[in-house]
Amino acid sequence: MSISANEIFAKIIDVAEGAFEDGWHIVKSYAPTEFKKMAIQLAEIAENIALYEKDNTQGYSPETGKILFKMQRTACEGVLIAVTHLTLITIQKALNGIIKDLKETFTGVIAAVV
Repeated sequence: MSISANEIFAKIIDVAEGAFEDGWHIVKSYAPTEFKKMAIQLAEIAENIALYEKDNTQGYSPETGKILFKMQRTACEGVLIAVTHLTLITIQKALNGIIKDLKETFTGVIAAVV
């Protein structure tokens, strides 16, 4: 399944307001930029895993993809915390909601990574 960063980004933005609940007004000026980076990385990870699954001398394994996505998520959390007064727990709760929806929407490689 091929998925574009724009499709992932659109889904993240669609879910973000509800996921952040009362905190959305605090992050809405910063979050889209961070979510765009996350969407680009997630699409690249999925593409590389698909390459690896066809030929394990190209791309990288699903395990590597999970690590890379976790790094991207941690970076996103850090930026959102740094530019707002929200706590790590609030940011993690919102991102968990967003990621849950991504898993349900984009099955296959993306669901395996996030």
